[in-house]
Amino acid sequence: MALSARTPTTIKTNLFVPAIYCNRIVDVAKDELVAWDCIDSSWESDLSKGDTLYIPKANTVTATEVVVGTKATALNPFNTTGVTLTIDQWYEAPVDLDYMTKRQSQADIEGTAVELAAFAVKEKIDTSVCALFSALNGSSILGSDGQKVTDDVLISAKQTLEEANVKHDGMWYLIVDPSVLADMMTYDKFIAADYVSKGAVTNGIIGSSPIYGCQVRVTNNLTAVSSGTGSYAVMMHKRAIGGAAQIQNAYVKEYEDLHQTRYSAEALWGVTKVNEYFGVPFYTRHA
Repeated sequence: MALSARTPTTIKTNLFVPAIYCNRIVDVAKDELVAWDCIDSSWESDLSKGDTLYIPKANTVTATEVVVGTKATALNPFNTTGVTLTIDQWYEAPVDLDYMTKRQSQADIEGTAVELAAFAVKEKIDTSVCALFSALNGSSILGSDGQKVTDDVLISAKQTLEEANVKHDGMWYLIVDPSVLADMMTYDKFIAADYVSKGAVTNGIIGSSPIYGCQVRVTNNLTAVSSGTGSYAVMMHKRAIGGAAQIQNAYVKEYEDLHQTRYSAEALWGVTKVNEYFGVPFYTRHA
């Protein structure tokens, strides 16, 4: 409903009652960034130069019974295909502000420009990690697209990882979207105080669940099912996916001749499957 007219009618239009712009900017609603630090990025130190890193990969061997008088066949723990990590993602997010605007604005537009530029690039990084979830576990997806994620689906994912000898070492993650979190909130054992830690959500971190042995995280960066309803979530060990970044910086550059300042974030990185059966994807209810 509009306010009634002022008396006299020109008191507002002739600026005796000024319109004041607040010096605080209302932040945009941003999805949380949770995926990059759930993967193994220890390869970064080995990739200071070049665009491809070849990672040797060992395989398991089986002990055999001793037969007296017989020389055992030597085992080969290195008879496997290595992993190729390619640096093939390069994104930037520049924002230009002119000198007059910066001088005359009450709001902290410089700080906001830096923050949102950095977020835009980080979102791309997280999305590239999530795009690999559906290829884990031989691309065998648990559950049904568009259907509620049940406790049985998550227990099955946990069993699949344990049968693949994925050890419990505090590096298991359950990365889901809000629809899965809503489904999980209907499990009595998940929401009971005896089973979860703090209820507060920090950077998409819901808490550590002793039920599934995972740290539960929620994000809106999951990859949607093509021609489907939901997305691909995952239960995985940190070493299921590897990543490395060569550029992760933000910079400020002055263009005096254009009377502008450029605020930009930039990243150059790559991600790849490292241990395919260290992760089990499953369908979510909603994209």
